[in-house]
Amino acid sequence: MIWERKAQSAVWGVVAMLVFIAIAAGRVDIYRLYAARNWAYAVAQEAAMAGASRGRDWTALLSDGAIRLNAATAQTEAEQIVQQEMAARGISGYVAEVRVLPDAAGGSIAGFPPRPVRLGTGMGNWSSDEPAVGVYLEVRVNWVMLDMLSTSLKTVRVFSAAGVAQ
Repeated sequence: MIWERKAQSAVWGVVAMLVFIAIAAGRVDIYRLYAARNWAYAVAQEAAMAGASRGRDWTALLSDGAIRLNAATAQTEAEQIVQQEMAARGISGYVAEVRVLPDAAGGSIAGFPPRPVRLGTGMGNWSSDEPAVGVYLEVRVNWVMLDMLSTSLKTVRVFSAAGVAQ
């Protein structure tokens, strides 16, 4: 009878150990998702700020006093920041979209960002009342444990915009 109790305790110990390993792996996955989202958001913010600051159209400011953005320059500067940051981490399978509202009155872009971000449920309609640069990033996240439980794509989607005040 004592031998049976020892065997039962060993089985319960193995089961408990497997449960704790699964919980720990799940927590690691959640942390990785959180860290990836924060990092991607920081990259999008930096890219939007670089595009808005380096893409200013100074000739428009001198001619009529209104700040505008040079759309090509702003987009190129934002894309370069994204490419540099992704290369620094060795990430290749990402989606980056940069849109520029160059006019002094801003404007709007329907269907941008192209996918829901964070708690969103559908595509957005980005608008700004000033010249602005919007950056959308989509980055795949590698999981530790949850890959075995689900086959759906694990991606982090972030959007950030930066404008130039008049």
